[in-house]
Formats: sequence, C-alpha cells, structure tokens
Amino acid sequence: MPASIAKAGSSGSEIDPPNAMVDEKRRKRMISNRESARRSRMKRQKHMEDLVTEKSILERKIYEDKQKHVALWQRHFALESENKVLTDEKLKLAEYLKNLRQILASYNAIESDQDHLEVSDRFLNPWQVHGSVKSITASGMFKV
Repeated sequence: MPASIAKAGSSGSEIDPPNAMVDEKRRKRMISNRESARRSRMKRQKHMEDLVTEKSILERKIYEDKQKHVALWQRHFALESENKVLTDEKLKLAEYLKNLRQILASYNAIESDQDHLEVSDRFLNPWQVHGSVKSITASGMFKV
C-alpha cells in the first residue's frame, strides 16, 4: 500500500477526473461571477452617470422655470397696477359723465321752462348792453 500511496501522491500531473471536473466548474463559475460583477459595476456606473445628467437637466429646468415665474409675476403685478389705474379712471369718467348728464338735464329743463316764461333778454344775455348808452369819451373826463 505504501507504494500505491506514494505513486498517487508523487505524481502532481495526474489528477483525479471527478475532482478535475469540479475544479474546472469552480474556475468557470469564478470567471463568470467576475464577469457578472464587472457588468454589474458598469451598469451601476452608467446608471449613476445617467442620474447625474438627469439631475443637471432638471436643475437647469428649475432655474428656467423660476426665471419664467418671476417674469410672469412681474407682468401680473404690472397688469394689476395698470388695471387699478384704469378702474380709477373709469370711475372718474363715469362721475364726469353723470355730472354732464345732470347739466344737460338742467339745461333742457330750463329751455322747456323758457318756452312758457317770458324772461327779459337782459337776464338771459347779461353781456349785451340794452337801452340807450351814452358814449363816454376820454376827452370830456380829463381837463388840463
């Protein structure tokens, strides 16, 4: 027996066929696992790069949207101010129109009353001179 043990143990090139299959499977599995881990790392790195790119795109979009929001808010504020000015002007013009209508109504009422009343021209046209008026000359006023 010692000779057979020595024979089997002394030769390193002789490998037991069932153990050789197990070692070969193990080696292939290790290579496959390494390749799978490498693919997984690459996939994770690609995903991380995609996320960084998406983050920068979203940050730029947020910045642009904020700029648009500020511009729209300023425009809204300007329109509100203009609307207030126009509303105030409308109220003033409505009051002015109301007063003009009252004046017109008063004038029409006076005109219709004039048809029934005899009013002297003297009162209707006070700027016109009626009757005999003596001329005033400057030569008679100042005697030197």
